[in-house]
Amino acid sequence: MTESAATIHDVAKLAGVSIATVSRVINASGNVNPDTQARVQQAMSSLNYTRNMTARNLKTRNTKSIGVLIPEILNTFFLDIVRRVEGLMYKRGYSIVLCSSNDDLEQENQKLRLLLEKNVDALVVIPFSGITEHFTAAKRAGVPIIAVDRPLGGVEADTVMVNNYLGAKLATARLIAEGFTQIGFIGGTIHVQTATERYMGYLDAFKDAGLPVDTNFVLFGGMTLDAGRTFMREALSRPDHPKAFFCVNDMVHIGATSYLFSETSESESNSIVFASFDYMYYGSLLKNCHYAVVQPSQAMGEAIVEILMRRISGDMANFPEKIILDPEIKTLTQNGGVLPL
Repeated sequence: MTESAATIHDVAKLAGVSIATVSRVINASGNVNPDTQARVQQAMSSLNYTRNMTARNLKTRNTKSIGVLIPEILNTFFLDIVRRVEGLMYKRGYSIVLCSSNDDLEQENQKLRLLLEKNVDALVVIPFSGITEHFTAAKRAGVPIIAVDRPLGGVEADTVMVNNYLGAKLATARLIAEGFTQIGFIGGTIHVQTATERYMGYLDAFKDAGLPVDTNFVLFGGMTLDAGRTFMREALSRPDHPKAFFCVNDMVHIGATSYLFSETSESESNSIVFASFDYMYYGSLLKNCHYAVVQPSQAMGEAIVEILMRRISGDMANFPEKIILDPEIKTLTQNGGVLPL
């Protein structure tokens, strides 16, 4: 039996349950024992089962809908990309179906199946991690897929992203040029390529300046608000902590800033300086930030939509296409940032 031939009967057989039970799990209807539900979901995953796969392959008209799958709904950069894609696609007669994986691989897999079952015409995906094999289901279903912000690893797909390495290197270099020789790195997880690329840019800024990196203040472990608060608490608990930090993204930046102003004295909070990847509309309110990496979200949105429309129409020229856009560095002079000479 090939992966594409999997049916609800196959799922039921592998899970050792009835077809009716599988149906209840798929449709979230009726009570199903948690252990049984887990077995069914595991069987679906193992078989790469997607409901309505045959209907998907036979349908002759599109649904004018685009599936969008992002890691978390609170991330302002992710939502900015969604907003721009939605606005541009609306002008072309399309709507979007938005799902979040909540930074969870199992949920990402489930939400992907949900979007495919809704017969979306294409997918825009910001993958949660480097584990991406489940996205091959979109290819088998004939659904175009565009990876945004980070690639899909071994899955052949179009990609639109920013030069994370360059942005982090330039922002860190600006802190060094201002006179900081000890700069912490906070945020990021090892399985997220964007975080790894930003860390490499940070390291090379020190290398170019002939300075050592204090790895005691390289704090990995998350890219959320809570992670930012935790990292800032951990760093400031040490008497030899840096006075400057590079924040891996906007959410970590906000979390770190929140901790400073809610948990430290005014003098201590005012002594800390940030460079941050991402600059959103409220960036000027974050008074500790001297430099911010501005991602070209409008240009990213336009590139995503341009590729989407070509792929939906059947134009596969230059597939898979990879677009990498350069960011800009914004100097917040009102916060103390220094313009380059």
